[in-house]
Amino acid sequence: MKKVLSLILAITLAVSTLAGCSNNAGTASGTSSAPTSSAVSGQNPKKFKIGFPWATSSTDPTFVSIVTNVKAAVESAGGELVLVESDLTADSLVNNVSDLISRGVDGIIFMPASDSMLPTVDRMCSDAGVYYSTMFRTISDTTIRNQIYSSKYFAGGCNEDDEKCAYNITKTLSSQGVKNLCVINIAKGDTSSDLRDSGVAKAVKETGIKLLNTTYGITVQTDMTKTIESYIAAYPEMDGILIAGTYCPAALPTIEKALSDHNLAGKIKVGRIDFDFTMGQYFANKSFNVAYGGQQQIDPLLSTVILVNSVIGTPIVKDKPFILVTNYLELTSKSEADNFLTYFLGDTPVYTSDEIKKNLIKFYNSNINEDTFKKTVDSFTVADVAARHKDLVKK
Repeated sequence: MKKVLSLILAITLAVSTLAGCSNNAGTASGTSSAPTSSAVSGQNPKKFKIGFPWATSSTDPTFVSIVTNVKAAVESAGGELVLVESDLTADSLVNNVSDLISRGVDGIIFMPASDSMLPTVDRMCSDAGVYYSTMFRTISDTTIRNQIYSSKYFAGGCNEDDEKCAYNITKTLSSQGVKNLCVINIAKGDTSSDLRDSGVAKAVKETGIKLLNTTYGITVQTDMTKTIESYIAAYPEMDGILIAGTYCPAALPTIEKALSDHNLAGKIKVGRIDFDFTMGQYFANKSFNVAYGGQQQIDPLLSTVILVNSVIGTPIVKDKPFILVTNYLELTSKSEADNFLTYFLGDTPVYTSDEIKKNLIKFYNSNINEDTFKKTVDSFTVADVAARHKDLVKK
């Protein structure tokens, strides 16, 4: 009888203990089905460092904002960002990666200049046990893509659909009345450049626009001015200019001045891929017509978040890289451009470190997965950022 009573007492105690644990979990999380969270017990990942080769000397607001967003992603999990200056060419980036590995970083985020540089980077990172992630770029070469995607140390990254973007903006220009188009693009052979060329070509074929000329690799304002003036002289029928891509500083003001000097500002439709901090004034006087962008902030931020999750031991997906495609946003008005200027190019990232920690770092919430990131991308707009950060940003 004593044995039976002892057994009943033991079972009762065990049930009470389990019930107590369940109640405690419900109290801490607000629901008994709450996600597993290391943060509840006050734990944080081990200290880590992320290297970032970038044109850090650039004062262009877009280039500065990219660093702001990468930094927020690293610091969301308590990491340290290590910046190194780069001219963003393939040779320079390979040297940057070697330098960062020697500095003891745990991960590297970068924008590849070409597919061909990636096997070298992968070999260096794999030998050193350093994770890496890419931003802005896809891998077009099938052999190289298969090699990189099978690498243990490639975390993945975030890129946009450049071909679709160029297709859409060209169709928008067509809908605005453009029939004879000149295009300016970044250097031929760059992954984005080639994809944007393809998108323009598809839209031109579909809409019947005549593609008059495409100029590549303009990096200085004097060359931009000469190019626009040569277009004006050679193609009096030109009624549209598309900046499909450029690393030339102040590209839009330079084009606008060249057109204005020939009394053509507002008469020739101008579109641009990659948002520009000068857009608003030209939207206002109707000498600029459409821009596609926003990826310049969200891509590096999410690419870095993907890398951070892998570095701290909670990858978004296991045993393969996580590749995320973001959307281009469209701007066609001064008010939209002003909100972009205020909420995307200031000191506040498009997602703060606290927002990233809460919603995108799997260490703190085990329910975070691929769909979490896809929903983040789908909800990302200029209006979304403005609404979330209206009390954080000084206008």
